[in-house]
Order: sequence, then structure tokens, then C-alpha cells
Amino acid sequence: MPTIPAPPNPSPPCQIQPFAWRDWLALWQLRRQQLAEDGILMDSPLPTEPDPSSPYEQDYHRIDQVYLAGRGGFWIAWLDALPVGHIGAEDRGQYLELRRMYVRQGYRRRGIGRQLVQALIDHCSAEGVPAVELWTAPDGPGRLLYETLGFFRIAAPHGERDGEEDDPEMRMRLDVAELRQ
Repeated sequence: MPTIPAPPNPSPPCQIQPFAWRDWLALWQLRRQQLAEDGILMDSPLPTEPDPSSPYEQDYHRIDQVYLAGRGGFWIAWLDALPVGHIGAEDRGQYLELRRMYVRQGYRRRGIGRQLVQALIDHCSAEGVPAVELWTAPDGPGRLLYETLGFFRIAAPHGERDGEEDDPEMRMRLDVAELRQ
């Protein structure tokens, strides 16, 4: 009889919370972890407060202007007291653009990314935002997650990308307004 593989270790339900300034260090813990996974080590201490003059991570240092302005938002996923992921979306007028999404490597494939994107979708629905758009790798795991949530490929906005087949990213969209019907 064939062996059925065990499902990945389930995580207890995580808490998805809107970003608050008290979460600043937790956000940077996540960012440091993400950079380390990409082979980039931060030698400097974590920033204790935003530095709008910083040439690096400008969107994080201007989180209030980039993500918390208008109908945008930023959320952190917590397991107990450990930050395990985040998602950030910028208000672009007729849609929110998902600009940041990350789940710690040891916590992936446990539904946390899905919970984060669902928090964004729920926010859009509550705020009357008609759509969410994003860039993702055509062959990356994010694409599969987004497709299972109803996102579909679209042409790049005029002037942003040339849309050629060898482009390392593709544009996707979810029509939130259609989900409300």
C-alpha cells in the first residue's frame, strides 16, 4: 500500500494585525530575516525609528506616507509574540498595489501568506477598493497563491514595463468589486 505523505507541520492560527508604530522593531526583524535569506547581512543595529532621509528601504521609512495613506494598509502576522510575516499595499487611486509581502522561511506553506492576502482583500472589500494589483515572478510560488485567490494576469500599465516574455515579473489583478457581488 502506498504511503501518503504527511501534510506540512500545521501552525496554530496566526494573528493578522494592522501595523502600529509599536511594531516598528518587529517589522525590521522581519526585514532583516528576509535580507539574510537572500544572502544580505545587516551589520548595523535595527533602526529604532523611521529615518526619512535614509536612501535604503525608503518605503519602510515612510510607511505612513506609502502604505498607511489613503485606503492603503500594512499588516503583520504574529504567532504568539513572534512576527512571522507582513503585507503592505499602497493606494494607487482605482486599486491598491500589493508592494510588500513576506513570510519567514520556516513558516511558509502553512497558510500564513494566504491569511495575509485575505486580510488585504477583506480590507479592500470593507473600504470599497475595487481591485488589488501586484508584480510577481511568473514561475514563483507567489503566483500560485495569488491564482488560487482569484488573481489573473494582466498587461502592465502603460509605460511601466514592456511586457516582453522574458520579463522577470508579471502583473496580476484581483477584481475585489466582483467578489462583493
